[in-house]
Amino acid sequence: MDILNQKWLLLIVGGILLGFTGMNWNIPIFAWITLVPFLRFVRLGHSWWILLFALILIQTLSTMRIVSEPFHIGIAVLSGIQGGTVFTILLWIWNQIRIKFSDQISPTFSLVFLFTIVEWIGGYSSELGVWGMFANSQINNLILLQSAALFGATGISFLIFLVNGSLEQSLSEIITHSQISKFTKYSLITCFLLFVGLSFYGTIRLTIPIEGKSIKVGTITSKIEIQTMWLEPIQNRKNTELIFQRTIQAANEGAKVVVWNEGAVLINRNEEVSFLQRVSILAKAMGIEIIAAYIVPVKENEFFMDNKLHWIGKDGSTRQIYFKQFIPPGEPVSHIPTEIQVIETEWGKMSAAICYDFDNLQLTKKHAELGTGITFIPASDWKGINPFHTEMAVLRGMENGSSIVRSTRGALSGIYDAYGRPKGTLDYYEENDGVLVASVPVAQVPTLYQSLGNWMIILGGFYFFVSGAFILVNVLKNRN
Repeated sequence: MDILNQKWLLLIVGGILLGFTGMNWNIPIFAWITLVPFLRFVRLGHSWWILLFALILIQTLSTMRIVSEPFHIGIAVLSGIQGGTVFTILLWIWNQIRIKFSDQISPTFSLVFLFTIVEWIGGYSSELGVWGMFANSQINNLILLQSAALFGATGISFLIFLVNGSLEQSLSEIITHSQISKFTKYSLITCFLLFVGLSFYGTIRLTIPIEGKSIKVGTITSKIEIQTMWLEPIQNRKNTELIFQRTIQAANEGAKVVVWNEGAVLINRNEEVSFLQRVSILAKAMGIEIIAAYIVPVKENEFFMDNKLHWIGKDGSTRQIYFKQFIPPGEPVSHIPTEIQVIETEWGKMSAAICYDFDNLQLTKKHAELGTGITFIPASDWKGINPFHTEMAVLRGMENGSSIVRSTRGALSGIYDAYGRPKGTLDYYEENDGVLVASVPVAQVPTLYQSLGNWMIILGGFYFFVSGAFILVNVLKNRN
């Protein structure tokens, strides 16, 4: 067992596991054991400085998997520094709890709740949103992901952390005592029962039909990049005509609501009124709802813009004006606060968001509270996050019981029901006409998560509160 005490081997194995967890080149099974080498490293008392630099390097190299234009290497380095530092601090806190208070608080459950709560805080309030969630590693396990309807993606991460903590604790006890304790046995059994139980739940849920009517919806995408529209007015005009033609095509194929990709066209400020009049006339003539997403240059000699959408009803009226709310770090877009709305249509309640908005749990919660049955998402990605970013948005829909219609430049466009099942997809990098039309349910599917929110976080807070009380009593007793 000496090999399991070698710090460099632990870091190398941990680096490989963590490096291929989540995002592109994701190997789902790695997530269930990826923390074990790092927990072992910490338990053996190896250098914290070595761990910090190793985690920064690992996180940076891991993020490099999604590096392609317009995502630059510098952002990967900044992301690596942030991720590696936070990861090291969490391991340090866990180690302090394990060493000093293991009689009052379980090392395994303190690890699980600590990582789960911090992950939720990131998804709710950090600039990176839900990108760091371990649940994302299971994005293609549709059966397990059904449990997001019970406790959100944070609950799935909780299970992953529980498996990691239980396996490391078992390994440590076997190496040290040649057997595992009763508590650790119970922990392993709990992991097994939870995984099997949630698998049964997901399998059964997927056999239950979604009630209510379905309607045909359409996504429109263009292969003209924003930089090209910005620098080449002729190409921009051609692209605008193409978007209108494809909107007509989608309507002719039966789409009742058509959504463009993010920044589908570039419209100068002095042209905006006439442009919107044209969209309005088209919507009224075809009898469709159009979610027209476009950009407006703000500064004459600087690449900076308003990123917005106008929801035009089939009667030609403006239903909603919405600006992108959750801005990725460094994106040259103005932030204009806009209220999230639900649009009442003859088919049901619908809402709209723009791309990165659906990476923030605070914003997606609002959509659920308003009772939306379908969320339309104009988006613009790049090859390095295709199709991962679209699939992340689908997970938000599974949490909140809503269908997702995501029209995406530079990646996968898709129409998904509230169970996360694809009703139709269109890959940007394949030869196609840029038009996707499919039927999808309109009604919101009730979920426990939608009603109670992140109740796993409340449970974790309660656990730390009770454990803290026990620790305080023990400290006072020892002083006396």
